[in-house]
Amino acid sequence: MRSVMTHGTTWTALGRATALGRATALGFAIAAFSGSAGAWVAAPPLPGARPETVGLSSARLRHMNDFFRIQAQRHEASGYVLMVARDGRLVDSAAIGERDLRKHLPMRLDTRFRIASMTKPVTAVAVLMLYEEGDFQLDDPVARFLPEFAHMQVFSGVDAQGRLLTVPAARPVTIRDLLTHTSGLGYFPGFDTKSPLAKTYAQLYPDPHLSLADNVRRIASLPLYFQPGQGWRYSYAYDVLGRLVEVVSGQPFAQFLRERIFDPLGMHATGFSITPAEAGNLAVVYRHDHDGELHRSHNPLLTDPTDAGVWPSGGGGLISTAGDYLRFAQMLANGGTLDGRRFLSPVTVRLMTRDQVPADALAGYFGPDSIGLGYGLGVGVVLDAAHVPQADLAGDYAWGGILDTHWLVSPRSGLVAVLLSQIDPSGETAPRRTDGDFRDLLFASLDSLRLADRRPAGKPSTGEAAAAR
Repeated sequence: MRSVMTHGTTWTALGRATALGRATALGFAIAAFSGSAGAWVAAPPLPGARPETVGLSSARLRHMNDFFRIQAQRHEASGYVLMVARDGRLVDSAAIGERDLRKHLPMRLDTRFRIASMTKPVTAVAVLMLYEEGDFQLDDPVARFLPEFAHMQVFSGVDAQGRLLTVPAARPVTIRDLLTHTSGLGYFPGFDTKSPLAKTYAQLYPDPHLSLADNVRRIASLPLYFQPGQGWRYSYAYDVLGRLVEVVSGQPFAQFLRERIFDPLGMHATGFSITPAEAGNLAVVYRHDHDGELHRSHNPLLTDPTDAGVWPSGGGGLISTAGDYLRFAQMLANGGTLDGRRFLSPVTVRLMTRDQVPADALAGYFGPDSIGLGYGLGVGVVLDAAHVPQADLAGDYAWGGILDTHWLVSPRSGLVAVLLSQIDPSGETAPRRTDGDFRDLLFASLDSLRLADRRPAGKPSTGEAAAAR
């Protein structure tokens, strides 16, 4: 398991087709639905290509999809949706297994998923859009916009009666501290089971029916784990950043994302809630019992997806589809642009996707599985591909979700990929995380390794142009 990309094992403390369609050069993809073929309901998220025209093996991509079909048969998950692109061309898409086991509803390419911490990179892009517009510098104190952070206290120990002791923060928490998880904030139960601060953070877990502003004020009332900038800890930072976007932009966070990112990118199935009519296409979240069998999860952290009043968590609240997120990831892979529209400067994308923390920061927090991995602004970054557990290339970046949702951009190879399932890791049996399998199988499908050219998505590759002639 890759802690930096998935950070899923920490939740254990909470509870304790063969038929695969191939995209053609015309850009129309067919998917595998539990052994029967089905077509795109709407247009594919990216122009299509045959795998061999962009240096990928069709046979090895089929093997990858067969692997996940077997995982679904073994009830590692109820099912999966995956999509793979190279150089901006969709080459593989598959819907495998079922989104609802009781009703025997198959996964579909447009099935919606709770993407959990895959929300964080979206929030980072929103913050960086405002940064590019000159509204702040990354090293500005967040208290400039959120005064509740003006006088933060830092945990320093406990007294003889077990009461928390604190000291004033030596310097303000900055926007960069929040983006890099170096602010000193903590997170919800399960990410800390040992510190005296764990109980304090558990008691003030954000109320999903309070506003974003109210919840962020609650977060700001908590002591920091360490002096700002003096450590690395996964945290509520991205929920705070969502509130920052509201204050700076003058718009509700969800509205800003919709108007500035989702609608322009064509991510029309992405948001913090869904309508009751759409609920039937939401993948059910499952957990494993003592025998490894799947049961619907009733984890209290899973709020009603049709409740539009739930707070818009910038750290983990979004619901999306594989196709929508593929477009978001491809925009980053393109250096901040997609379909002729620019969202970020390529310089800002480079800033976002380069390591900004000490080389041992993530391994020190998540453990040895994160050796060789760093963190940028909202994404984990591969620093040392020779020592990470799975196949990777230096410079790859991603950030997965706790419910076993994954994506990656590999700048050196030109690969962009998304894999979604819905597994609550707090079951009685620890689930198999799929991030490593996905990466190993994905990189094994490469027939050639080269620096990807930077032509816009949709422009035919040299191989495709030759085939057309």
